[in-house]
Amino acid sequence: MAPADEARLAFERIADDLKQQIRGEKLQPGQLLPSHSQLMEAYGASSLTVQKAVRLLRSEGWVMTRQGKGTFVSRSADFEHAFEKVVKDLERQIRSGSLAPGTKLPGREALADHYAVPVRVIDTAVSLLVRNEWLRYENEEHSHDAYVRDADDPALGRHLAQAALVQKIRNGSLPKGTRLTAADAAEAIGHSEETTEQALAALALEGHARKVYKNPRKEIPSRTRPSEPQPEELAYVIGESLFWEEPPDAGGTDDGSAQLPQSAPPGSWDVDLAGKLDLILEQMADMRERLERLEQASQGRGTKRPKGA
Repeated sequence: MAPADEARLAFERIADDLKQQIRGEKLQPGQLLPSHSQLMEAYGASSLTVQKAVRLLRSEGWVMTRQGKGTFVSRSADFEHAFEKVVKDLERQIRSGSLAPGTKLPGREALADHYAVPVRVIDTAVSLLVRNEWLRYENEEHSHDAYVRDADDPALGRHLAQAALVQKIRNGSLPKGTRLTAADAAEAIGHSEETTEQALAALALEGHARKVYKNPRKEIPSRTRPSEPQPEELAYVIGESLFWEEPPDAGGTDDGSAQLPQSAPPGSWDVDLAGKLDLILEQMADMRERLERLEQASQGRGTKRPKGA
């Protein structure tokens, strides 16, 4: 039997034995797996063989590796955390330019090894990023080969424009209370006005900015005929709810084949409820103002009542 076959069977036998211990609850969910050296001694195996066995268990979802802490028997909550970590980290790299438009992602097995997660976690994370228009598959049919969307893709342009605005807000270039139009913002970040308008609208929807009118209409006296309305220019005011922290940069892989950070602390990209409520109240006030204008215009066009009537 060839040495390669013996090594393969050896690591599979170790993996199968550890699976049996997990099934039999000798190794409980969340329990720390024996150390690398302990496994080498227990099974009389080489370091490479033990490494392959643990990698197999990890790829199949039996264990999870936590950087600096060791390898643990998987729990259901581990998969949720791992999924979030992969999604947030890949998003961050695309926003920062570490993964440039059109870049092909490393293979699913390589990503699984890099993030120390099962392959199915990678598949689910990539699928979500495709649906959210960060990534695309190589072709229309289901494929495991995923790419960052191209530079001329409108969806990616919107994501990158929003990231550029967020960066300007964080570094103080666009402080809280700044009022600007889409044209102003586009000039500040170097994106098209249409893309920037979409990014500003997304920030407003998330409660991090609010819509205002740069040239609001003046109140019309009820006894006078309304004049032609002045054009209203939509603008945005940067709010104070943009509070999430920028995840720190991390290094690449040891072999340099995939320059992916080791981890990404989950960012706070959740929609701010108070900001959304303010936006809804503002829209209601705007609708009420428009109704009053319509009512005033209707009164101005009405027939004057005769004196003494």
